[in-house]
Amino acid sequence: TANIQGIGESYIADKMSVWEDDLRSRGLELAYLPSPGVVRLRITSHNGEQDAALIDTCFRELECAYPENLYGYGDATLSEIVGKLLKEKKATVATAESCTGGALAAELVSVAGSSAYFQGGFLTYTNALKHAVLGVNNHHFNTVGAVSEEVVKEMAAGGKNRLNVDYCVSLSGIAGPEGGTNEKPVGTVWIGIASPTRTVAKKFLFEDNRERNIERSVLTALNFLRNEILLDC
Repeated sequence: TANIQGIGESYIADKMSVWEDDLRSRGLELAYLPSPGVVRLRITSHNGEQDAALIDTCFRELECAYPENLYGYGDATLSEIVGKLLKEKKATVATAESCTGGALAAELVSVAGSSAYFQGGFLTYTNALKHAVLGVNNHHFNTVGAVSEEVVKEMAAGGKNRLNVDYCVSLSGIAGPEGGTNEKPVGTVWIGIASPTRTVAKKFLFEDNRERNIERSVLTALNFLRNEILLDC
């Protein structure tokens, strides 16, 4: 099975319909195994091991189509993949979290040996702590708000500088079920990354379920980090 993050089952089915039809013409079957934040794609054959090489070829085609989304195969988790990349690069990482309440840090340290690259994290749930601990400009809270590109960029940069790490990932969002507005509905999450070469941020729109929003935010942040590390390689 191939593990894909960041695009949903319906999107894949629509965009890859021609590829899926081609699989069937080659005697293969594609199954979608979705879960919050991740879609696993399983290719099977009625011929079993005889088509192993063909299945590998089809997965490579998928890699070429979605290099930013396909992060691994089988039981590999995003935290394991990211940890392996950080070890190979001999790089360190930290977190600066708000809406996820430390869930990203917990996922990173769930991997055995994570002390080789994970240095620590900041849990700055209030604006006052974002300012005092991470150095976020108070002006942003009164203009663009805590859930914004400006704030997560400064959270990431502040965390990176304070812990002297290579990468720092920040999150600020509205997990729900309350707190949303027309401009920023529940499920709005900004994720920032400060890397050795740049500080970037992306906006994501998830659901209205608090638990799923936190889970998807963590997975999305990990895949965002994975892609940033690969850019620096």
